[in-house]
Amino acid sequence: MKNVLLVGSSFSAAPLFFNLKKRGFKVSVVGNSKSDPCHQYSDESCYFDYSKESNLLDLVRDKKFDFIVPACNDYSYMSCVSVAEELGYPGFDNIDTAVKLHVKDSFRRLSEDGLFNAPKQINFEKDIKYTVQNCKFPLLVKPVDSFSGIGVVKVYQSEKLQAAIDQARLASRIGEVVIEEFIDGSLHSYSVFIRGNKIVSEFVVDEYCTVYPYQVNCSNCPSILQKSIIEKVRIKISSLIESLELVDGLLHTQFMTDGKDVWIVECMRRCPGDLYGELINRATGYNYTDMYLRPFINLPIESYKADKEVNYSGRHTISLLEETKYFSIKYKVPSKRIDFMPLKNSGEYVGKAPFDKIGILFIDYENQESMKAITPNLAECVTTKSYEVQECE
Repeated sequence: MKNVLLVGSSFSAAPLFFNLKKRGFKVSVVGNSKSDPCHQYSDESCYFDYSKESNLLDLVRDKKFDFIVPACNDYSYMSCVSVAEELGYPGFDNIDTAVKLHVKDSFRRLSEDGLFNAPKQINFEKDIKYTVQNCKFPLLVKPVDSFSGIGVVKVYQSEKLQAAIDQARLASRIGEVVIEEFIDGSLHSYSVFIRGNKIVSEFVVDEYCTVYPYQVNCSNCPSILQKSIIEKVRIKISSLIESLELVDGLLHTQFMTDGKDVWIVECMRRCPGDLYGELINRATGYNYTDMYLRPFINLPIESYKADKEVNYSGRHTISLLEETKYFSIKYKVPSKRIDFMPLKNSGEYVGKAPFDKIGILFIDYENQESMKAITPNLAECVTTKSYEVQECE
């Protein structure tokens, strides 16, 4: 029995864990929260912060795992890249390529090389010296190394820019930020699997941020975008894949469009969180999670046959704007099937978005019209009740 290390222990990593177990592996899990779901099922658990690359390298050297698999966040992926380059594990690009894709300011420099169109980035010097000439407000200030919209600040005037930089730096582990022009358009994801430097499977998802401004909480597959827009994205991403000579595996992209032009917001090689793969699976029947795992365990990527009939599917990650003690939830969504995957028990505290969530709804719609109308409004279909103590008179 071969031993695999799953670098990540959260709920989002659970589908990866169970797919590895189905393949007959002994699965060890690393993550610093002992209460995380994957620790409850693992064959062996290691409790520490895997974002510290030296700690992860020491563990892998000591245990001599056959394979290592990154979970659903950038810290996991980047630490695994470093270990893989040192020890020769399969499924990973080299460190320079990983940095270009996963670190926001490095990624923006790829657009400056003409590989794709991205929101215009503003170069600024450290501290208070920065340049905003020829840029249109509003601007977005982002930590270079955060995810789920954490630390992102929207700025409408130059007088507020320094305060936004200071706030975004607090959310960055290395204290660095990127500033870019705000794009007014719809948000989508373009998720592809690569084999031999070519796209062999592609999935387009429409995404909405209706609770926290920069965190996706509603999405649907298949996309309702016109084919001409998808083709523009496909051409740009194919060029990026060939230019960087990416190894076989997943490349997940977020992009924006105004119906004519396309802007690439970010790319990543790690698995998206919030059970993104389950949405693809429900809509298309393609085992997204298993395909993500394959390059890390020396198995080939399989193509998706797009001629198959699709289901119209939606996903809603339930989050709140204020911290509360969660009591119960009710949902009423017109659908032919709905499933709820809880992340909290009644009586537990729920932090405010984007740091916490109550659960994830998956919806199968009757048709495309229902999907198009309901998905952006899924948050309005859900009612949460908080625990409140009332004194007796």
